[in-house]
Amino acid sequence: MNKTEVRSYVREQFSVLTRQEREQRGRKLHRQLYQKSFWEHAKIVAVTIDTYREVPTRPIIEEAWRAGKTVVVPKVDRERHTLDFFKLTSFMELEGTRGLQEPVPTQCEQIAKETIDFVIVPGLAFDHAGYRVGFGGGYYDRYLKNYQGKTAALAFSFQLFPSLPIESHDIPVHHLVAERSS
Repeated sequence: MNKTEVRSYVREQFSVLTRQEREQRGRKLHRQLYQKSFWEHAKIVAVTIDTYREVPTRPIIEEAWRAGKTVVVPKVDRERHTLDFFKLTSFMELEGTRGLQEPVPTQCEQIAKETIDFVIVPGLAFDHAGYRVGFGGGYYDRYLKNYQGKTAALAFSFQLFPSLPIESHDIPVHHLVAERSS
């Protein structure tokens, strides 16, 4: 399968999940994540605000806040083709942009890449080596190019593939928190 076919397949699988199924399956992945040492030791955690085609992330953000962690979320800069991360202290600091929930820069402090301990990397599909097929913009691959901290991704079983088409600029995540295939 090429990347377009992979994206189409995974989006179709997400479309048949009910909100309740997505949240229930997400809670199981969240519990796995919270048991990992890279989660436990991280003081500043970067995570996107999920869409309906991703493992839910709002519960992760709430758990990070309860644990005293700093949460940073990305804002896309379409002119520079980059991501900037901003500290989030409330969901009220978000605004909708092109179907995404992003931080309002005038309400949030920008956080330097070097200070972020751990990034939860979004994606549609993943292989067991940690490579991913994202949403097509290349933003995370560019961001992770010089990132020194830990990375992980969360995946439902239908997002897992034995292998994926890999390009020279693709950067794998360090850890994959995934459902077991049934």
